[in-house]
Order: sequence, then structure tokens, then C-alpha cells
Amino acid sequence: MYTFTEQFGVAVVSLDGEINMQNAMSLRNWVVDNLIKKGKAKIVFDFTNVKSVDSFGLGTFVSLHKTALSANGVIAFASPNENVKKLLSMTALDKVIKSYPSVMEAVNAIK
Repeated sequence: MYTFTEQFGVAVVSLDGEINMQNAMSLRNWVVDNLIKKGKAKIVFDFTNVKSVDSFGLGTFVSLHKTALSANGVIAFASPNENVKKLLSMTALDKVIKSYPSVMEAVNAIK
């Protein structure tokens, strides 16, 4: 599954591998059920071990962004690789969901 820790009231979700059509919906459901519905709507997604994200994965993060906002929260990305950064830039998602070089910088920005 997904692992999360909490730092300064911010949930840090560690992701691994690929975020794609096969697993994005389960990620979304897990985050909503285990974090947002339980009052943890400030979330950093740690991309350190993520190899790629497809369009379905991007749509999942847009959905999570909207859900977090409606719960007075925010999401941010930490440590995306160059390919993920390019994808976020090409889709202008980097204007909506901010990315940071490290988990600590992301946590400090949204806490």
C-alpha cells in the first residue's frame, strides 16, 4: 500500500514506482479514506521513488487537489524527477500544485 508519516501536522505520502491507470484510483481512494476524511488534508506526496506518471495519474492528483481544497487543505509534490517535472510543466499542473526539491521544503511551505 502507501505509507505516510506526519510532520508538523502535514501528512507525507511516500509513493513508489509508477502512478498510472492501474493504481491511481486506489491511491486516490486510499488518500481520501485514510487522510482527508480523517482531517489530514495538508498532504505532501513524496515522488523520490516515482519513475513515471501517466495522464490518468495526473488526473488523480487534480481530483485529490480539489478534494483537499474542499476540506481546507492543500497538496504539494516533493522531489519529482525531471520527467515528472516536464509533464507537470507541459500540462500547467505545476501552476496549480507546487513542487519542491525536498519533503522538508514542501512540508514547511504548506504547514
